[in-house]
Amino acid sequence: MIERRLGSPHVWLSLCAALTLLILWLALLPADSAPSGLGWDKLNHASAIAVATGLAYLSFQPRRWAAAAAFLYGISLGGLIEVLQGTLTTSRTAEWSDGAADLLGAGCAWAVIALYQHRTALKR
Repeated sequence: MIERRLGSPHVWLSLCAALTLLILWLALLPADSAPSGLGWDKLNHASAIAVATGLAYLSFQPRRWAAAAAFLYGISLGGLIEVLQGTLTTSRTAEWSDGAADLLGAGCAWAVIALYQHRTALKR
């Protein structure tokens, strides 16, 4: 069963929740006090959402809909960040390019998940 191989969904859920809170906190910090992260804002968005999507997938195991739900979680988190940056902060703005980077990050995570599922299915 996938659940045994990938660990407890409860641990992954806790990590996903902690990462989500960290991402939201970093996204809402004033722009001048936020760490530079990976050095490029779009890469920061894509990588953060990709990791959150991956953790969401592990949290939803062993359900058949885990990959789709994780992808939706990733793009929803990215969308929420943009809405909050556009409404709650004065030093940040909502940007379509950030949303595109979030979508790319969730899509990359989904592709890795699909590859993993395909390889796992071939081994059965």
